[in-house]
Amino acid sequence: MTSPDPGPALARVVAAMGGAERPAQQRMAAEVAEAIAAEEVLFVQAGTGTGKSVGYLVPAVQAVQSAGATVVIATATLALQRQL
Repeated sequence: MTSPDPGPALARVVAAMGGAERPAQQRMAAEVAEAIAAEEVLFVQAGTGTGKSVGYLVPAVQAVQSAGATVVIATATLALQRQL
């Protein structure tokens, strides 16, 4: 499966949320897109303020839209479920 470059979509989402560009978030989104395309598992550890949720949701949504992929997101806490 191929996955589109998440950069432009990530920039639009971040701008729409009133956020700022975060290089670590951009790198993470690119890594997530590559893992989805390769059908591999990816573990990401990033600090608070990286923008992890948007960083993995943008490429996940792109994969669903472009390839009809199924994406499952599990969270450890109800707070994170509500945030997503």
